[in-house]
Amino acid sequence: MRKKPLALTLAMSLLLSMGVPANASATSSGKERFQPSVTYDLSVTDAERDAIHAEVEALAGRVNSARAGDGSYDPLTLIGAMLDGSSYDSISRGGTAATAYPFPVSNTEANQNEYDRKVAKLAWVVKLATDLGFPVVVQRQPDKYVYAEIGDPDAPEMVMALSHLDSPTASVSPAQLARWRDADGNLGTPGAYHSPYIQDGWVYGAGMQDDSGPTLATLLAAKALLEAGLPLDRRIRIVMGIYEDGGPGTPSTTNTATFQSIPYNSNPTFYDNWAYKNLNREEIPIAAYTSDSRFPVIVGNSGAVTPSVAMSLSADSSKAFRLTGATAGVTLRECDPTLKDIAYGSTTQVASRAIFTLDVAGASSAQRKRFVSAITGAAKTKGWLPAARHTTPKVQTTITGDSLTLEVNTDVAMEMPTPQYGRNAVVWGMFLLSQGLGTVGITAADMQLKKAADGIADLFFRDGVEGEAYIGKYMGIPANLLRNPSNGTPNLTFALMGGINSETPTSFYTDATGSLSMPMFVRSMHVTAADSGQATAAVTAAFQAKGFTIGDLGSPIGAGLYVDHDNPLTALQFGSYRASVEGNPKEFADPNSLKDVVYPQGTTGGTLASSYRNKMTAFGAVIPGNERWWHTANERMKVDSAVQMTKIMADGMLEMARYSGPAGAKFMSANIPGLNADRSDLDLLDVTIGTFKDASAAVGTSQLGSQALLGATKFNVPMWNARGNSAPTASAFALGHAPGGVYLPLTDTEYLNSTYVAPMRLEFKVERPGYMSDPAWAKFVAGGYGDFQFNILVGDTVVPLAVPAGQSADKYFSSRTSANNPDAIYLSVNLAITDAPYTGVQPILADSKTDLYTVNPTYLASNPDPFPGRGAIQQRGFFQFGDGQKNAEFSSPDAVYVTVANAVVGAKPSAVVKKLTGNTNALTITVKQTHVDGSETPVTASFTIKNNAAGTYTVGDYQVYVETKGNTQVRSIHLV
Repeated sequence: MRKKPLALTLAMSLLLSMGVPANASATSSGKERFQPSVTYDLSVTDAERDAIHAEVEALAGRVNSARAGDGSYDPLTLIGAMLDGSSYDSISRGGTAATAYPFPVSNTEANQNEYDRKVAKLAWVVKLATDLGFPVVVQRQPDKYVYAEIGDPDAPEMVMALSHLDSPTASVSPAQLARWRDADGNLGTPGAYHSPYIQDGWVYGAGMQDDSGPTLATLLAAKALLEAGLPLDRRIRIVMGIYEDGGPGTPSTTNTATFQSIPYNSNPTFYDNWAYKNLNREEIPIAAYTSDSRFPVIVGNSGAVTPSVAMSLSADSSKAFRLTGATAGVTLRECDPTLKDIAYGSTTQVASRAIFTLDVAGASSAQRKRFVSAITGAAKTKGWLPAARHTTPKVQTTITGDSLTLEVNTDVAMEMPTPQYGRNAVVWGMFLLSQGLGTVGITAADMQLKKAADGIADLFFRDGVEGEAYIGKYMGIPANLLRNPSNGTPNLTFALMGGINSETPTSFYTDATGSLSMPMFVRSMHVTAADSGQATAAVTAAFQAKGFTIGDLGSPIGAGLYVDHDNPLTALQFGSYRASVEGNPKEFADPNSLKDVVYPQGTTGGTLASSYRNKMTAFGAVIPGNERWWHTANERMKVDSAVQMTKIMADGMLEMARYSGPAGAKFMSANIPGLNADRSDLDLLDVTIGTFKDASAAVGTSQLGSQALLGATKFNVPMWNARGNSAPTASAFALGHAPGGVYLPLTDTEYLNSTYVAPMRLEFKVERPGYMSDPAWAKFVAGGYGDFQFNILVGDTVVPLAVPAGQSADKYFSSRTSANNPDAIYLSVNLAITDAPYTGVQPILADSKTDLYTVNPTYLASNPDPFPGRGAIQQRGFFQFGDGQKNAEFSSPDAVYVTVANAVVGAKPSAVVKKLTGNTNALTITVKQTHVDGSETPVTASFTIKNNAAGTYTVGDYQVYVETKGNTQVRSIHLV
């Protein structure tokens, strides 16, 4: 187990720093890689990461070839679970939303018995989690989500992964079903989409990538952590829903309220989120992710605009090497006839195949050869040729009569929202045309095609590098506007010919008019119109300078954010992803090759994260550089990618499950006279993993006296204007409490007429110092060095949190130790902080509950409570005080801290013998005492002795035995 000095322990973890760290890596151009200003000090060590990855490998269950149910694989492994999970037909076909508890999914011929199909898959996942040995497996209704949980059940905070086990309806439309191939390669076999198989290193089947496979990977990632037994402070909960697309419709707020009364209720858009948050009012996590998107981390939904980049080539009509045709499509891959199906997903593809046809009637034989030779030479220099055996050549040129064809296949099928990870065949082709035309003496002044090819090559392929060219690096955008400074999210991405949605190549040149016109899909995550306008004006100018016309880019802003740009959760997940990938470059070779262009980003569409404001991102499942097979036939994932994904998820889970500062808290409800606790729900509070900050510097020696500081924190928690069921814009975050802002308006009627209170169990983590021995630590944990004392610091005044005479301290204070971390103790105090001026501390007893599940009394009048064990009320003691001002925020005083008597926890003796006269010697013994806070004090005694100094001596309260060699040399010394 890790042991740290106490002072280091109390000050470590969350690092919010400005500027570029000293260890910033260099990019291929020799410049320092951009570093987000918000960073995170990771706690997971390399050794722990190795242990996690070893457990994932042990659970991987890799097989070379298999069919679901053939008995050739272990069903309690990652690959086995993915195969079995995809064998259930859990496609969401919808139906009518039920209006009364338990709001069952409909079961009709039209939706192919939705209820039965959902119940069957969920029953299977309950058995899977149970068979895997999860200590907690919960299902409230048979047709709704299941969750499994690991960690100390008394831990006050929980982190979560929430994803969906179903597959999108779009992948089984009549047109898609006709494209599905079974394991034998047959087209249109009934049930092929849920007859999964493994072939050539790929796992095929509905939901393999969206999102049954990744959801099961989160479960196996948690299983790996369970097996590794590494220290964690928070509980980890894996929630597996059953609906995303094509759900039965979310029951109305009014219908939900007939069963579950929720203050300030509003409905999430996703059915699984509604079932979790509204129907069953489950615990809200402190931080979470959904696996239903991309790594490294998705922070929100981007805006979009699609201008056309155009140039007239009509002036080339009589020239040699004029363009007569240009089309773009999906790359070809030898022995993979299903690759074309990727074009039918819900996000369009970037051109990974391009075919250019030139008229070479006016070119001599020598010119033709030089042109082809130049293209071939450039392709070889770039490593695109020669083609490896049994692969489709990346570059091919053929001449038939007076027609020359250049075909480019990048072998990288990449979707439009992530062009920076891909290889654009149109860009490659324009680069090669520029090289070929230049070789035969054609300049941009001579030919429009040369001007167009030069322009595209310079904007998107300068120095032969793509990557950041697709976020506008060479378009004149000011460097400070390329990425969000807080988290590195690209403000703009450019996908030239990014609208491929058919296996039939799309034309982008009209020979009759000489019109070259290429749609460019631009995604925006800009925060302000001013920044967006400045950036897009630079883009327009850059294309115009190359001779192109470009459609109106406007100033696209307004992206919906799952988490604000400076949320430390993003920095944690981004840092964890990088540590996973860069820690083993050989194992993660493909994603590691893209590390210089991989940052947090936005996405198209929406995810389950949109209903957990500022507490959930999308983290996975697609690794940068991998193909995205969503909403289409022949859905698949590489076996290697599935294992890599699980390792990355497990690393991130463990990082999330550790305190980023000295404390964490359990927010709860309490019935305190005169105070309104309705906003004490975590879903109504902006609490993140960075909320509880270290405040040890505020507690000085004058406040401590003879006590040792164990932990101190300071925090501020704003109240949301509504439950977290929306994805606000950055401008809404910036407005705060102002009209249109995300926080509770200070003009709200209820706010003005009531005083809110946030009851909480505030917990401090105290790690064992490196200088404390096993017996000393055991004594410390048992309270053998004195009682732990809690205080608040208000200005310069120390206010002890003392239990009233005659009341039990157990109602106000608690402590816990964790089975998987014997080197930490967690010390807790119950606080009730009000949104009001500070007038002192009042200890009170109140009925409270930690599970906010509450059944509508009207429903209970004629129905039994389905879960009578939930929502239990318990009397607790709280220290109540105002936070200083009424501002719709709950703030700590200058510090809340915990101390203990600064007792001696270790003693180490030493001795010196000095020769005097004759047989007389001077013996000096020093016992160095170590205190709880790590300080040292000596106890010294001197003795005059005759002859040998061996024997037992009294030094203060210590008995010290000295063994000598001769009269003056100390052999050994120890305490008796």
